[in-house]
Amino acid sequence: MTIRNLFQHRPRTAFVLGGGGNLGAVQVGQLRALLTKGIVPDVVIGCSVGALNGAAIAGEPTLEEVDRLAGLWKCLGREDIFPTSRLGRGPWMFVRNGLSAFSDHGLRNVIDGWMQFRLFEETKVPFWAVATSLRSGREHWFHSGDVRQPLLASTALPGVFPPVAIDGDNYIDGGVVNNVPISKAFELKAKRVYVLDVGNLVRERPDPKRPYEVLMHAVSIARASRLRIDQENVPEGVQLIRLPSVDAGKLRFDNFSRSAELIEKSYRASMGFLTQAHAQIA
Repeated sequence: MTIRNLFQHRPRTAFVLGGGGNLGAVQVGQLRALLTKGIVPDVVIGCSVGALNGAAIAGEPTLEEVDRLAGLWKCLGREDIFPTSRLGRGPWMFVRNGLSAFSDHGLRNVIDGWMQFRLFEETKVPFWAVATSLRSGREHWFHSGDVRQPLLASTALPGVFPPVAIDGDNYIDGGVVNNVPISKAFELKAKRVYVLDVGNLVRERPDPKRPYEVLMHAVSIARASRLRIDQENVPEGVQLIRLPSVDAGKLRFDNFSRSAELIEKSYRASMGFLTQAHAQIA
């Protein structure tokens, strides 16, 4: 029996990693705390940047892999994801002709460089990634075959990156319909669900002053509503543990300069939370 099958036959502990762009560094600190405490997943479920982090840890659920992931985040810069266009920068990029403000070439390169496996079947524990079908408007789950296109689809933030074609359908960021997909953990019959949420859905936002800010505020409200509904409908016998996040303050979506700081703050907060939670159970 393979290591993967051993995990599948154990009582299910799920790690659910939500979306959050450059705040995904927070999840690295959360992962480090969980594994330091000896908490290892039987299944990993990811959306958007959480799918990238989740894929890495599903491939090798060890502290050594967390260290590798932390190093990748610390080296990540704006130009790796959003290469400077000859057309420059600015809000007008989101209203020009075309399906996206940026190409996904940089993101493709990041995925290729970060992943140490090519197929879902090669991960040490089962891994699921969610994207949104443009055809049906529903969430679509990827669990087998080549992992790279599904990861690209799961992270294809609408308007920022182009939709991703897979098997005759076009997909965009899974966060559009299920940004913190704890519902999938419930569906898979997980008994203990650790939620690695970067906290951007519950953080208070300033009043919008521009049309684009109103749109983004509305999207955030919709995402938070789905999470709130799922949290209010936890199946009987399931333990839902939401790890603490950290307040990143004002941080542009393309600013990765504080990744090391976010990892460390998140690790300390999560270690304190898990230590206290263990003491209460004991």
